[in-house]
Amino acid sequence: MTMSNKQQIRAKSAYIFKKRRFQGKKVLSLRRHVLKKPFPFSFFFTLSGPEHFSFLHSHTPALSSLAHVPSSLLRPPHLDTLRLMQHRNPLRPSPYTTTCPLDLPEILLYIAPFLALKDLVACVRVCCQWQKLFTPFIWYYINVPDDWNRKPSFPPLDALQKHAHNVRELTLNASEGLSPFLRHCTNLKILVVFGHHIANPHPDLWVELTDLVRRNPTLEWLILGFASGLAAPASFLRALPEACPNLKRFESSQGRYESKDQIEALLYAMSQLKMAASRYERFSNNPCLQLWTFPHLVELTLKDAEGFSPQTQVDMICQCPNLQQLKWTIGSRARFPIKEFCKRVPIACPKLCGLHMDGCGLPDPEDIGRFLCSLSRLELLSLVGCSITKRSFVSLGRHFETLVTLDIADCFDVRSWMVQGILESCHNLTTFKASTLTMEDITDGKDWTAVQLRHLEVVITQKGPPFMGAHWITFGRLSKLTRLQNLSIGPQRWIRRTGLKFLVDFGLEQLKTLTRLRVLNLGKTEQHMSEQEVTWIGNHLENLTRVEGSLNIDWDQQRAMAGMLRGFGLEVIEGERYEAYDQRGVCDLNDDEDDDEDDVYDEYEEYDVEYIDGEDDEGYEDGYGQEQGPLYQVNPQESEHNVEMQDGAQNELVQVATEQGQ
Repeated sequence: MTMSNKQQIRAKSAYIFKKRRFQGKKVLSLRRHVLKKPFPFSFFFTLSGPEHFSFLHSHTPALSSLAHVPSSLLRPPHLDTLRLMQHRNPLRPSPYTTTCPLDLPEILLYIAPFLALKDLVACVRVCCQWQKLFTPFIWYYINVPDDWNRKPSFPPLDALQKHAHNVRELTLNASEGLSPFLRHCTNLKILVVFGHHIANPHPDLWVELTDLVRRNPTLEWLILGFASGLAAPASFLRALPEACPNLKRFESSQGRYESKDQIEALLYAMSQLKMAASRYERFSNNPCLQLWTFPHLVELTLKDAEGFSPQTQVDMICQCPNLQQLKWTIGSRARFPIKEFCKRVPIACPKLCGLHMDGCGLPDPEDIGRFLCSLSRLELLSLVGCSITKRSFVSLGRHFETLVTLDIADCFDVRSWMVQGILESCHNLTTFKASTLTMEDITDGKDWTAVQLRHLEVVITQKGPPFMGAHWITFGRLSKLTRLQNLSIGPQRWIRRTGLKFLVDFGLEQLKTLTRLRVLNLGKTEQHMSEQEVTWIGNHLENLTRVEGSLNIDWDQQRAMAGMLRGFGLEVIEGERYEAYDQRGVCDLNDDEDDDEDDVYDEYEEYDVEYIDGEDDEGYEDGYGQEQGPLYQVNPQESEHNVEMQDGAQNELVQVATEQGQ
């Protein structure tokens, strides 16, 4: 009986399958018999042809019987493609090879930027491969102190010169004697120069800095602090757009621009930038700013620009058609051009969506409302020293749908019901800073829609004695902010009101949903934490790294609770002991000599603004007034790019430099 074609094909396929299955079993049985333990079969996938036989014969003669096994059983058919890819990129391992992740250069290069300097120094000493990969990250950032040649913890000049090509961020507090090192810096991305050496420069300082800029076309940020000295010469400013096509940000503070050439060179450099900042500077012999345009600027900071009238500054802002963020402060002696701003800026800068304003020059509390009404869309708003009246709050409500960042912590007349209304209405808010929020307004209000919050700073207080129900509802509101990473609920100084008590009996366990919380700041509030609360925080807030403020009003208990948190691996920053504590550690909260409203009067006196106690205050609780410090003061030593390396890590860096070439 003849078989059909289909039957013949099926029979042949079954025969081939059985044959290959038998050969595969033979491979496995021989492998287990000879090696006595499972061998990574995927290793054979990386070998083919003669490589198979050389490997088999080199290990044991018994494995030579595998030579007759078809190579299709030992490697996938697409191995040639994989080997070709491996030949093109030798660092990429085969997907069929079992490799430790830390042996992959790509993984190490990804991890390195997150390591501290002392950890990088430890990694360099592991092996030659790690030394080659991690050494550039050790020299990524260098902060040169003013006494670098007398500081034993700072690397020597020859080590700096050897590794200068690895430096990406450089901060110069001194420059004299560093010419050999600066000549070899060719890959800088951020350059910060400030200190006495730039206020009183030596004759060759600006020549060296100009040459340094020209040798670093990759420069992206340049920050200069002149300490009330003469600003950069015109030759240096002209070199910026010529030699640094990637320069995006230029910041200058406390400089004096006395010549017209200097100012014109500065304006030309700004016309090529995306971000520019000028703080506390003086300008003389000013050219006409209407002749200049700044088409690339998206962020502009003007802080007390002496020599430029408010009208001239408005002209400059209107020459930035793509401006998105504006940080603007007029000196207290000048009057803010409110009408000119509202009339011209929204039309000239249609993309403006971020505004940082200082209250200086705004004697009328309703001026903020006029600002807010003139702008069509705001995503970022930061107000300092301004008065938020009812009308201003209504104007602010126009932007509730689009606000992402809002900072009104240092404003006057911010009522608790305003803060509650913002949390109820701004569903896109990710960062919010305010003064005071009472639990009574939280209890009587609606649920918060600002569930996207990642950073929340607000002083949560309660009128009268602690009420468990109000605490429970407040913790419930906070528990819905599941994306929160930074939470601050306490003031910066002691107050006489009851704050939010972190107690299990009051609803603390509801915060178990804050799995992303990293920083918790309790401020200077009256807390009574015990081992139960501290243990709960350490076990349930798994991503928490730092706790700040008061943990217990009793000083001995405060120290004990802080020690327990450190036992969980948390960083604890303890607040100062309050002077009004009696010997038992209980804070005297019965003194009623002052009232919160006195703080409001004091703040208005500081800005020389007449405080009008009108109908806005009826029926609402006074906000917690905070002391005002210098506004928008820039201290280069506190910049994120100017953090000086610790002495211990510097000593290790010096030792590594000695090991690597001295």
